[in-house]
Amino acid sequence: MSHPDALRWDDRYSRETERFALRSPRHLVTSHLDLLPHGGLILDAACGTTSTGRYLAARGWRVIAIDVSIEALRLARIKVRKENLPISFAVMDLMNPWFPSAHFDVIMNLYFLSRPLWEHYREALKPGGLLFFETYLSEKGANPARYLASQELRRSFEDWEIIHYLEVERQVHSSKGVDGMRWSAQLVARKPE
Repeated sequence: MSHPDALRWDDRYSRETERFALRSPRHLVTSHLDLLPHGGLILDAACGTTSTGRYLAARGWRVIAIDVSIEALRLARIKVRKENLPISFAVMDLMNPWFPSAHFDVIMNLYFLSRPLWEHYREALKPGGLLFFETYLSEKGANPARYLASQELRRSFEDWEIIHYLEVERQVHSSKGVDGMRWSAQLVARKPE
């Protein structure tokens, strides 16, 4: 794929393989396992090496992992084969997605922001389905297209049942170690029945 984002992320995954391979499942999801429907179908959007998807698949959930980076999915697939997990993979540009309507029990969007996707998620989740969303908040001088404003995510889904919303400061890691602290917004919301 010659998509600029794919090329950039393929390069990062190739250079920082160990960093991405060692990533733990996201606490936002693992702390809310009791909400997930047993055996449900989960979409892991912009999944990277799908550490959270692998964690869930190992516990009985079916996962479809999508990302623009072929290299990320290749690394994830190596782990999935070794662990014999029920995960399907697809390369997809999430700036122009297609999802079946009312198909997924859960959608996870962890550290990727494309506001137009929100309408696609609204359509793709089954009634009563769950959205897990976490990404960075804007800082002074940051490109507003790439970062959320404070409370923006909560307001955008206020017509859903908001189970969890938190803006939290957390450590940011790079290939060189800890880069510092950044604020992120976390949302767990249920689509109306």
